[in-house]
Amino acid sequence: MEISDAATGVLERAYDAAVRFNPAVKIRIFRRKGEIQTGFTDVPEDGDQVVLHEGMILFVADDVGQGLLDTTLEHDHLVMKPD
Repeated sequence: MEISDAATGVLERAYDAAVRFNPAVKIRIFRRKGEIQTGFTDVPEDGDQVVLHEGMILFVADDVGQGLLDTTLEHDHLVMKPD
């Protein structure tokens, strides 16, 4: 999985805000109802891949798939674009 600069910015903003409240927090990327979602957790779920990206530790669910994690122009919504 690759992560675009725009998606990195979205993840960094969320991460920076969350670590102020919980320094151990990580971002989890997963699919729900076919859409890419993010959440916060301290530990990965079974099957999550641990990814270090730009100083952040990300937990990526198996069902996210491969390709380029990017954003839409509207509301910084994350999407997975196939290779």
